[in-house]
Order: sequence, then structure tokens, then C-alpha cells
Amino acid sequence: MGRNRGLREGLISIRQGFSKGLMSEGEQKEATVAAKEESLQELTKALLAGKVEEAKQSAYAALAKGNSKGELLDAIVEAANIVSDLQELEQYDQGKLIAVENSANASLQTLEDWLAESEKKFNAQVTVGPVGLKAGGLQSIALSAALRSMGFHSSSLTKTQTALDLLRNSEELDADLVIPLLSGNGDEQLKNFADAYDRGGFRSKFEVIPIAPGLPENASTNLTVARNTGEAISKATQWALKRKLRT
Repeated sequence: MGRNRGLREGLISIRQGFSKGLMSEGEQKEATVAAKEESLQELTKALLAGKVEEAKQSAYAALAKGNSKGELLDAIVEAANIVSDLQELEQYDQGKLIAVENSANASLQTLEDWLAESEKKFNAQVTVGPVGLKAGGLQSIALSAALRSMGFHSSSLTKTQTALDLLRNSEELDADLVIPLLSGNGDEQLKNFADAYDRGGFRSKFEVIPIAPGLPENASTNLTVARNTGEAISKATQWALKRKLRT
């Protein structure tokens, strides 16, 4: 019986190999792309479900299927965005959010060597943290990893806090740049953050680029503001390049 099973498995293997040999180059490329995309989808599902070990193994599997480290990071960031959107619809309670954060951290461990090498580019210390944002911890983890990939030494302060707490904690970490994640309350919350920034005397210590998604286009502020994470990374990079030219 065991011998027959081995014969069957052997024949299946031969047929699969033969089929691959008959595939055109274009079909092989399509199959490879499909396998890569499927592995990233498996990672996304594990992250959304908050399954720590499954997320970590899926991250390794995605790399083994030929996905680049950048593509893997993009998938983790996209999963964080999905959770953020679902959180606004109250689809995640606090316990599930923590599980997703742990899963994201586990999958990011597979990229640690790459991130540690990438973050040396600008010699700039950045802190990222949520201010009054429910799913801000996960967004902070994802944005911090993205900043590291772009050349920043970035620390994620995942616990949601007041503007003053974030600024003080950033000062203790010798931050050069602080990126607060504000809620969608727009102009009012940005004004409150700017007041804390000025009253605490932090303007002379580090730059800030608040992310304020609800900010009206005609809002008046003396701060450099981003409306989403992509814009924040772009503005942080511009700031770092100018800073590098001055030193």
C-alpha cells in the first residue's frame, strides 16, 4: 500500500514537471506572478485576523515565492490601512486591534535586517505616534517601518496619547522629526497640537509633520502638514534631503 502511494506521488510529480515543461515562457511568468500575489493575500488574511504565527510564516512564504522586501512591506502597510478603515466602522475591538498589531510586528521581523540597513541613509531620528486615534497604534507601526525603509531611524510610539505626551516622549528619544497621527477632526485638532508644540518650547528642538486627514484645503497653519501617510513620507524625505545639504 505504501509502495503504491509512493508510485502515485511519483507519477504526479512527473506529470507536474512535464506540464511545466509544456508551459510557454509567458504562462510560466503568469503562474509565478499569481503565486506571488496569492502569498501576499495569505499574509493579508493572517494580519487582518490577528494570527501572529501565521502572519510571520506567511511573510517568510511571500519572500520565498519571489516577492521583494518592498512588496512585502507594502502588503503590511495596506493591511494596516484596511484595519484602520474597518475600525472606523467599529469592526475591531481593542483586543483584536492588539492582536493585529502583534501580527504586524511579527511579520516585520522578517524584514528587520533590511530595515536596519536601510535606515542609515539620512542619520535622522523620527518618532511616530497617534494622538487621540483609536487604531493609531497599528498605523504608527506601519508608517514607522515605511520610514525606516526610506532611510530614517524611526521609532513607533504606539500608545495613543495627548499631543504634549507625544512631544515630551519624542524629546526624550532625541527626535529630529516628529510625525503625529491626528484623528479626522481636522482644523481644531491641528490647532491644539500646534499650541502644545509652541507652548512647550519644542519648535527649537525638532521639526513636526502632523498627518491631519480631515484638514480643509483652505486651512491656515504655520506647520508643514500632510493629509495621508504617503504625503508625510514625501515631505519627510524632502526635509531630510535639505537637512543633509546643510550639514
